[in-house]
Amino acid sequence: MKRLTLLVIAAALAWSAYWGWSAWMQRSAIEAWFEGQRADGWEASYEDLAIRGFPNRLDTTFTGLVLADPETETVWEAPLLQVLQVVYNRDHVIVAFPETQVLTRDGARHEITAEGLRASLVRDGDLLLRANAEAGVLNISGEAPLALRDLTAAISRTEDSDRRYRIAVNAEGIATGGAALPGGSEDGLELDAHVTLAEPLSLGAAGEPRPTRIEIARAEIGKDALRLAATGEMDVDEDGYPEGQLSLRVENVAEAIEAERRAGRVPEELLALIEGGAQLIAGISGRRDTIDVTFEFRDRRTWLGILPLGPAPQLR
Repeated sequence: MKRLTLLVIAAALAWSAYWGWSAWMQRSAIEAWFEGQRADGWEASYEDLAIRGFPNRLDTTFTGLVLADPETETVWEAPLLQVLQVVYNRDHVIVAFPETQVLTRDGARHEITAEGLRASLVRDGDLLLRANAEAGVLNISGEAPLALRDLTAAISRTEDSDRRYRIAVNAEGIATGGAALPGGSEDGLELDAHVTLAEPLSLGAAGEPRPTRIEIARAEIGKDALRLAATGEMDVDEDGYPEGQLSLRVENVAEAIEAERRAGRVPEELLALIEGGAQLIAGISGRRDTIDVTFEFRDRRTWLGILPLGPAPQLR
C-alpha cells in the first residue's frame, strides 16, 4: 500500500512537472512569435498573458491584444482572446473570441460584435489542416454594415495538394445597412469553393495568402427580394489578376430595386442608373426580371461577350 501511495505521488509530481514545462514552453513560443513579428516591423503587443488549465489543459488568455501590419495598414484589436488546448494534443486548438473586437484596414474602422464566436483549428506544426468557425450572431460595422445569423464557416486542406483548400460558408440570416436580422425568411448566404494558394497556409506566416486558382462550385446570397448566384473557375497571376470565367444569375431585379427605393437607403439617381443597366442586361439575356451573364477575364480586362467592360479586378 505504501509503495502504491509513493507511485501515485511520484506520478502526480511528474505530471505536474510536465504541465509546468509545457506551460513554460507555450509562453516561450508565444513571446518568441511576438518578438519575431516586431522584428518584421509589425506592432504586436498584449497587456497580459496568462496560462492556466492544470492538470490537463493549456488555456492561454490574452488581454489588450493588438496586431498591426504596416504594409497592409491592417490593425486588429481584441480586449480578450482565449486559446484552449489539451496538454496531450497541442495540434488541436480552440479559439474563443470576445464579444467586441476592432479591425482597421486602409483607414476604415470596423467594429465586430458577436455572440458565441468560436473557432477550432487542427494543424500540423505551423501548417493549417482544417478550421471551423461559428457564431450565433455576427455584426460588422462600417460604411457597409453587415449582420449574419447562425453563421458557420470551414476551411480544410484537400488530399490531392497541400496548397488547395475547400472553403464552405453558410449563414441562415443576413442583413445590411444596419437593418435588423430577418427571422424566418429565406435571406442568407451559402458558399462552396476551392482555392489553390501559392504557399500552404501557415499559422506563423506574415502577410496575406496569394491565390493562384479559384473554383466556385456554388455561391448564393438572398437579401430581401434579391437572389444572386455565381459559379466560375479562374486562374490568378502573380499580380492578382484573374484569367477565366464567372457566371452570374440575378433574380427578382425589379422587385429588389423597388424595395431599395421604398427603403430610401440608395440615392434615386443611382437606383435609376442601376435599373436602366439591369433592364438592358436582362433584355440581352432574354428574361424580363432575371439577369444571366458570364464575365470573362483575360489580358487583365473584363469582358461580357465581345464587349470590353474595363480592367479586371485585382484579387489582393
